[in-house]
Amino acid sequence: MPDETIVTPRGGSTSGLPHLADVLVELARHLDPRSAELRGIVPLTGTEVAVIRAVHHSPRASPSRIAAATGLARSNVSTALRALEAGGLVVREHPAGDGRAVEIVATALAVEHVARIHEFWTRRLEGAPDDVRAAALDALPALDALATALARRA
Repeated sequence: MPDETIVTPRGGSTSGLPHLADVLVELARHLDPRSAELRGIVPLTGTEVAVIRAVHHSPRASPSRIAAATGLARSNVSTALRALEAGGLVVREHPAGDGRAVEIVATALAVEHVARIHEFWTRRLEGAPDDVRAAALDALPALDALATALARRA
């Protein structure tokens, strides 16, 4: 199967930002959890991935809080939550003393699948030379700040 990566020429941009984006897209392709190595993982859409990530990052969040955290429309979050519930990955719970409020909780199956994905990512990244991994880890704070800044602008 031919490589479908779009190559961004380095000399074509004075800012280097298109090259940065191209590298990030390529990394995402290599770390895609839909890999055949992860058989048995419940397949998720991009929206469902965003929602389950928000659930893992903010346990017991309300659907409205998940929508705010992901930048998704509340209706899209509701649709994703129904699919995640049907897949056995989340449950809705009511906090004590407030029968109207709803909190979204990841199930044991979701926790197991996330652990398997993290193990897959670790194996993939361990395949890179030590010095390359060290440089990538050094860049992590800047990449994290970039992701946060982009999320705020979305």
